[in-house]
Amino acid sequence: MAVLHLSSTSAGTRSLLLGSAAGCRGHQVRSFGFPAQAPPDGHFGFGVAGDLLPAVGDRGPHLQLTAANDLTTGFSGGPVLDEVTGLVIGMLTEITAPDEYDRGQGIAYVTPTQVLREILPELAEQEVCPYRGLESFTEDQARWFEGRQDAVRQVVSNLAGQRRMTLLLGPSGSGKSSLIRAGVLRALAAGELPGSDRWLPIVARPRQDLSAEIERAGLPGAITHGIGAAATRRLAAEPTHERILLIIDQFEELFTQNANGYQHNRTAVLDQIVAAVDSLAKLSVILVMRDDFYPQLAALAPRLLEKAMPGLLNMPGVLNRQDLHDIIVLPAGDVGLHFQPGLPEQIITDVLATNPEAATTRQAPVTALPLLELTLSQLWPRRQDGYLTHEAYRRIGAVSGSLTTWCDSALNELAPVQRPIAQRILTSLVHPADPGRHIPAVRAQVPLHELRDLAAGPDDAPDGDIDTVIAALTRHRIITTQTQRNPQRPDAPPGEPVAELIHDALIRDWGALREWISQDHRFQEWLNRTRAQRARWAARTDPGDLLGGTALAEGLEWSRRRHLPGDITAFLTASKQRQQSVIRHSRRLNLILVGLLVLALLAAAGAIWQWRTTITQRQAAQSRQLAGQSERLFGTSPELASLLAVQAYRSSPTPESIASLRTAAALPLHRRLAGHTSDVFSVAFSPDGRTLATAGRDPIVRLWDVSTGKTDATLMGHTDEVWSVAFSPDGRTLATGSKDKTARLWDATLPHPSEAIKKICRSVNRDLTPEERAAYLPDQSVDPVCPTK
Repeated sequence: MAVLHLSSTSAGTRSLLLGSAAGCRGHQVRSFGFPAQAPPDGHFGFGVAGDLLPAVGDRGPHLQLTAANDLTTGFSGGPVLDEVTGLVIGMLTEITAPDEYDRGQGIAYVTPTQVLREILPELAEQEVCPYRGLESFTEDQARWFEGRQDAVRQVVSNLAGQRRMTLLLGPSGSGKSSLIRAGVLRALAAGELPGSDRWLPIVARPRQDLSAEIERAGLPGAITHGIGAAATRRLAAEPTHERILLIIDQFEELFTQNANGYQHNRTAVLDQIVAAVDSLAKLSVILVMRDDFYPQLAALAPRLLEKAMPGLLNMPGVLNRQDLHDIIVLPAGDVGLHFQPGLPEQIITDVLATNPEAATTRQAPVTALPLLELTLSQLWPRRQDGYLTHEAYRRIGAVSGSLTTWCDSALNELAPVQRPIAQRILTSLVHPADPGRHIPAVRAQVPLHELRDLAAGPDDAPDGDIDTVIAALTRHRIITTQTQRNPQRPDAPPGEPVAELIHDALIRDWGALREWISQDHRFQEWLNRTRAQRARWAARTDPGDLLGGTALAEGLEWSRRRHLPGDITAFLTASKQRQQSVIRHSRRLNLILVGLLVLALLAAAGAIWQWRTTITQRQAAQSRQLAGQSERLFGTSPELASLLAVQAYRSSPTPESIASLRTAAALPLHRRLAGHTSDVFSVAFSPDGRTLATAGRDPIVRLWDVSTGKTDATLMGHTDEVWSVAFSPDGRTLATGSKDKTARLWDATLPHPSEAIKKICRSVNRDLTPEERAAYLPDQSVDPVCPTK
């Protein structure tokens, strides 16, 4: 066998893919050859695949063909194409010459592809999967990026409008990165805009330091001289390029960095981007960001948003059936892959079923793309003879269960003791949600050495188990690891390796991970806060940035329950040592202060005792003086004498005051007016002195006959405490003021209650209400006119 390597192929041709000769029995096959009787351009020959014959002696395995009358001399070396699978299953090697009885006529033999691959390992079957799972399409996979032509045209049109900045917003999982790298960049490289094939694309992510990432991506000097100046120098060094297209993917990472002490650098790089857009540099900028971070952009970068508003684009929110069909079928057709009849339609139906509104709109949310791509990428390794099958689709759990099946298959490979390690690894790669700042949970990049610390747990899991779990999660593409390198300095040592989740869709759609994130939320929140404080302490070495009090107690509690990264452990140790030092200093200071306080208290106690003695003596002297005055007035003014006796006792209970009080208590009672049910606040005598008005906490105003001490009338109308009563100069009107915010004027010349009752009973033949009885018969007496009342 001779093998010919072609350096290029003619335009419009494509290579046939190699399949397997196993399982093709009964399939129609064809080849192409140049027999003597054929036209100069050759023609097709046909046959039917038979059995795969094993190797015998020095003869290798062969595939037998029947009904191969067309395959004559001149077809040797021709490819044998399985018309069912569309794959080449071998190379036509020989035909059988019929014997004297014409047996063997129409029999041909094929060297199967497995033998060809043994001879030439370069022909080994390759996993050329056109689907990306949860990974983004890049320039290398642009040929398989389908179904988004309208969105690509929108971005390209934005660039054609001479807009220096484009802000592309869309939900997580909507394919923003793929749209730019596999769609827009492919269109620009194909000359979609005049001269765009000479644009130089530079793609960066914020990660931990956006300025450094921009330099690393291809704009050295951006930190020191600015992005615009760096772009100008790069174009001057490479005159084959006319313009630089700076793409900052996953721009939302910039707004999750303040937890890591990135506030100052973030402000600086935002100002640099605005300055670059305003500069004269031949530069265009595309910012790609999740739309749920728009409030953070508006709050933290208003100038940048103002510059970006004219070029703001939103990702189309839905995919129609034609979009879904192209995404599913066209990449497969490009690599010679086929679907069993009805499978694409079934997948489209299942994708639409993920959206409750799809029954009426017949459109799927764009966020269904990750699940769709993951489903297709899981079908790929289960293909049979170049076909994606209904059975394989059922085994992976269809669209709705594909992500869970994929993730769970990785966990099922782990031993039971390794499952908690995987849980700690995965939750450590999620930046927790911050409802206060309206930031949802997103994936986070974590240095690999720190991830190993967090995965160990409180019992220090063996490093071998941790590495096994990381390897399993990486092999299944649940997480990815990468080492940061500087493309401008390939000889420089590599940066620190980091790990991250393959896609935010895991956080949204993997139920087990959502549950773990919820369980680990408090720890991750504390860890992020502590990282920020530790970064401030490391930058300023200010002891005030160390933890103390309840914050330190919380940190020490977490250190007992979880294995922490080395820098966080060192931070806790420094905080604990400072607190112990502060406690020792405080104890010494407290001893000094206690001694001073004791001396001060002793001095104060002496002064207070002396002051109290003086006051007591003064009050006793005043009490004896008042008691003496009270004794002299008992004969002439018993009321005043009684008041003086009470005041003497209140001043100091001396023997003299007690004696005066007893004398006053023995005096006969002059008069007591009883009727109010609570405190009396105000009293007033009428000008003629015959009537007394009283009012107090109960809302009833009473008029008393001074000569008899009995109630003349009760005035009801106020609803709250009555604070004041006063007679008019002529004694005919009484004024009252109440807490119910009213002042009332009353007729103080009311007839005697008995006369009022008689008048009522005579004029109205009815029973009195309880209120009327209380008002007019306060002593519940029987009236002779109305003897039953």
